[in-house]
Amino acid sequence: MLPTLGGHRLYLRHIIPSDVDALLGVYGDPKTMRFAADPVFTDTTMMQKMLQSVACLYASGESFEWAIVLKESELLIGTCGLHSFNTARNQCEVGCLLGAAYWGKGLMQEALSTLIPYAREIGIQRLLADIDQQNLQARRFFIKQGFQLQGDNSFWLALV
Repeated sequence: MLPTLGGHRLYLRHIIPSDVDALLGVYGDPKTMRFAADPVFTDTTMMQKMLQSVACLYASGESFEWAIVLKESELLIGTCGLHSFNTARNQCEVGCLLGAAYWGKGLMQEALSTLIPYAREIGIQRLLADIDQQNLQARRFFIKQGFQLQGDNSFWLALV
């Protein structure tokens, strides 16, 4: 099981099967999913399949996905994770999704700031973020976090 990572207002924890309804609230919102690689999730069956995929990818070491949970309310408001590790396992992609109702409050910055020390701890030296060219809000966010543009959609951050 993934470690729980604590921030000031939120924490990151392992995604569990009982998260299906809360995750559907995030992944089922067209505004939240506008630039996501996945389509809008329309029912719990789709969410359950995603949860099975998350569990399989974690078991194989291919992907680590956390739920973003507000400490005060215990409300799941998004996800973030490390994916697509290179062969040396010192570089990977970071992916994150935050419910639209929580945008603009510094919560994703806190989640990423909570995740990055763990990435360093497991030997990640470089994080990549693949961001749609039209997602200007996310592009600005990652630049503000110190990521640099590389190509059209790829941003990177050195952790060493």
